[in-house]
Amino acid sequence: MSRALFWMLFLPAVAMFRVGDRETVRCTVKECARTPHITWEGKEDRPLFVEILTRDSESVLVYKSVQRHHENRLQCKASCEGQEKIDQVTVKVFSFPEVPRVFGLERVVAGEEVRVGCEAGGVYPAEYTDMKLLLDEHVLVSQDGTSETHTLEAKFNFTPTRQDHGHNVTCQAEHHLPGVPATRSSIQATVTLSVLYPPGVVQVSGAEVVEVGAPLTLRCSAEGQPPPQMQWRFLGSQGQWKELGRGPELHLLKVSHDDAGRYECQASNELGQNSTRLHLSVLGPPRNTSLRLSPPGPIREGELVRFSCQTASAPMGELHLLREGERGTKELMAVGTGELDFTLTNAQLNQSGRYTCHASNCYGNQTSSTNLTVTVFPLQVEVVPGGMVTTQLGSTLSLTCAASGCPHAQLSWEAPHPVQWPHPSAPRSNLSVDDPTGPWSNQSLSLDDPVQEGVYSCHAHCGSAHVSQQMRLRLFSFPSAPIIEHSGWALEGEVTVFRCVVHDVYPPASFHIRWLYRGEELPPQTAPELPPTHTTATLTSSVNMVMKPSHHGRQLTCQVELLMEGVPKQNTQRSANTTIDVHHPPRNTSLRLSTPQPIREAGSVRFTCRTASAPMGGLRLLREGKGWSTELLAVGGGELDFTLTNVQLNHSGRYTCHASNRYGNQTSSTNLIVTAPPRDTVVEVLPSAEVMEGDNITICCRSISYPPPLVTLTKLSNNTHRHSHSHTNSHTHTHSHTLLSSPNGTFHLSHLTPSDAGQYLVNVSNHLGHHTHIFSIIVTERSTVPPGVGVEMLVAAVIMVTGLAGAALLLDYVLRARRTGAYELTKA
Repeated sequence: MSRALFWMLFLPAVAMFRVGDRETVRCTVKECARTPHITWEGKEDRPLFVEILTRDSESVLVYKSVQRHHENRLQCKASCEGQEKIDQVTVKVFSFPEVPRVFGLERVVAGEEVRVGCEAGGVYPAEYTDMKLLLDEHVLVSQDGTSETHTLEAKFNFTPTRQDHGHNVTCQAEHHLPGVPATRSSIQATVTLSVLYPPGVVQVSGAEVVEVGAPLTLRCSAEGQPPPQMQWRFLGSQGQWKELGRGPELHLLKVSHDDAGRYECQASNELGQNSTRLHLSVLGPPRNTSLRLSPPGPIREGELVRFSCQTASAPMGELHLLREGERGTKELMAVGTGELDFTLTNAQLNQSGRYTCHASNCYGNQTSSTNLTVTVFPLQVEVVPGGMVTTQLGSTLSLTCAASGCPHAQLSWEAPHPVQWPHPSAPRSNLSVDDPTGPWSNQSLSLDDPVQEGVYSCHAHCGSAHVSQQMRLRLFSFPSAPIIEHSGWALEGEVTVFRCVVHDVYPPASFHIRWLYRGEELPPQTAPELPPTHTTATLTSSVNMVMKPSHHGRQLTCQVELLMEGVPKQNTQRSANTTIDVHHPPRNTSLRLSTPQPIREAGSVRFTCRTASAPMGGLRLLREGKGWSTELLAVGGGELDFTLTNVQLNHSGRYTCHASNRYGNQTSSTNLIVTAPPRDTVVEVLPSAEVMEGDNITICCRSISYPPPLVTLTKLSNNTHRHSHSHTNSHTHTHSHTLLSSPNGTFHLSHLTPSDAGQYLVNVSNHLGHHTHIFSIIVTERSTVPPGVGVEMLVAAVIMVTGLAGAALLLDYVLRARRTGAYELTKA
């Protein structure tokens, strides 16, 4: 039996799937008598990622959500009754959104740059796509896709204008991959531009001229996006804007004169505002007619008065100024405007009366009246300064005469003597109609002569009125303080004349001169001589004084007083002082020491010398001795200070301060006593410290000290150990007994025996301290007298030793007597 042939059918024949869609691929076996065996295989070496449904002779691959990894070459293999057939289909995947997104147009303002863009995401494969951005039909920008991206994007910067409002911005994107269905290969999105801009030209329509009582409607329009809001305002008579309402129309049901003026319509939105104005004229009869006088009155005779008439009239008519009187009405002025000004330059009494302003136009008329009253001037005059004026010679006096109550008063001056005024023809007058006090005249007088005293008068004339005012002038001269004249100095007991001189005074009879000493007035020896009147004078006064010591350094005062009313207090009294200088020789000279006596050695002492003398002379500090003196310091003046530091015993002595000037001299003296404890003790043993038994010795102790010390001689025990020639009084367990004491430091020891040998201590002391000295005496025991030596020889030897001792003592005394500045205890 022959086998039947079978064949295979792929649906779809071309597999182009969009990402995210649900798709199927069918493999159907035809003309197979039995159920074929169908298998699938991917040729791209990757899993199929699909669901396979096989039923009878058909096998279906189900893609629940197509993804990019589903791209593959599929092979369907079918077996039917031992025969096999293979067929293939390629699955391609693309991705393209339903619609692109346009951005950047959320808020578009005219004149502000905006960045508009278009975006399409999830594009695959992107290299087969492109995008365009259009404004209406004009391409703004185009962009091709690339394999490196999955998003198509096109951007463009532009500055919109008002004309762009309502135009369309379109984004177009196309997919050019072969096999992509035409219905899915092109997408686009369109946005209509809404361009925002502030209000443009504002237009107001309506009548600009209307009669009183008529209705009026004003309309306002303006372009803007968003559409602007309208607001109405009216500029009132007070110059302030008044809000009327909102909306495109303004309705006035019945127009009045108060509605005339400027109207404004203001259009505004969120981006700005604009406005326009309209002036409304309301026609009607004149109104608010007024007539005013300047100044308001009453008006003085001869003054200027201005009439001012004003009215509000539309249309403009005429103004007439009328004067009404017993003889009828007289027209003074007429104008064809809303204002009238008329001036009377020299008002008279007969011009008093009623004045009327008459305003008229084609709709009617209105009047306003006022009364003018003209009166005479109450003339008054004032002189400044007035009354009694007292001033100083050599000064300048300013006289002012002012008239009030009459603006055109004539002024003139009268003086007690011929006066050289600033202008030879007449005194200067300064007139000012704006000055409420009226005309005035000012004169400046240089007061340099006493004859200028007297009465000055100012006369004022205003028509028949005549008024005068006077001022009385008195002069004084007290230009400088007095001067005291004298010889300058005087010796005690002599008479000195003091003269007080004051120059250029006036009036001399009003001056009084007083001499004052220690608050008391002294009687003058001469009274001032008075010169003739009306001239300045020099006044003198003198006083005699016998010079006493108490006068020295005191103040003598000459006081001059001006006894005249009206003189400033600072000019009524002046004085001069002089210091009395009484000369005398030095006195009360003293010399003092800064430290109480006596002064301890090495201290310091200050000599202070004081004296009183006139004139001041000189001071000398001297140190004096028998037949000699030494100058320590000399100064000019009344005080001397001299300091001795590190005072020594040889500074003791007499000191004298010598004061002198041209009239004599005076001295003061004092003694300086310096004290010191004993020091520099010297002990001499005569004739020697080594003697024979039975010999005599003299011990002489010398020490520097003051006051004179007490000297003691002490024999030390043999077991006492001391340092010879020690200058301290310390010892160790000394056993001793005092042999002798002496006020002059001389000790005589006779008939020495060996038991007298040993160490001796000399102690020199006064109330300030003490000083010790240790020395030794050696006594040699005398042997039996050798043969041939008789008593006579021994006596001779003793006499010779005694003579040598006496000679030594005498020599020591002479040497010590020649020393100065130290006290020595050893005497002959």
